[in-house]
Amino acid sequence: MATRMLFAIVNRNEGGSLMKHLRGLGATGGTILSGRGTASSTLLAALGLGDQKKDVLYSMADESLEKKISECRKMLKMKGVVAFLSMMEEEAMDGWVMIQIICERGYAEDIMGICRKNGAKGGTILNAHGTAREDDIRFFGYPIVAEKEMLVIIEKRDKAERIIEKLGEIDYLKKKGKAIVFTLPVSSFHTLG
Repeated sequence: MATRMLFAIVNRNEGGSLMKHLRGLGATGGTILSGRGTASSTLLAALGLGDQKKDVLYSMADESLEKKISECRKMLKMKGVVAFLSMMEEEAMDGWVMIQIICERGYAEDIMGICRKNGAKGGTILNAHGTAREDDIRFFGYPIVAEKEMLVIIEKRDKAERIIEKLGEIDYLKKKGKAIVFTLPVSSFHTLG
């Protein structure tokens, strides 16, 4: 049975409840991160995906869990999205990818504005930090690690390609070490609630 990465976005403090439900369906555990939504349309706000604090859940799942979520997602008493990311391109759902952009803290909102101008409806911003390297600046013996943000957008492949092409035209993003953009194939995508 193929393994998938489960990626879910729900309102803040609902990630634990979702994980408990997923454990009941056979999941073994996961990691919950804090983020903030960037969606601006009233439809997305009604789905619980507007500009508000979010829990972002990462977990590993097999195909049986993917099918169970598809069948019972309406029973959950929360709003959000669940996507299953395939580790293999040929297993990906036609037309959908997850765009991930890791940049210096403070730039994700501006990058989201560019993505929105090129067709993205919204995304979720996660706080992060870089990893220490040998040549990092040190303060009292400890490395000073750059604060980062990760912008996550799930979008149709053709729109994602256009968004990434436009991001490549931005001078800031052309500078070495300022940001990285990559995509992962989505094997299924569901709204909750």
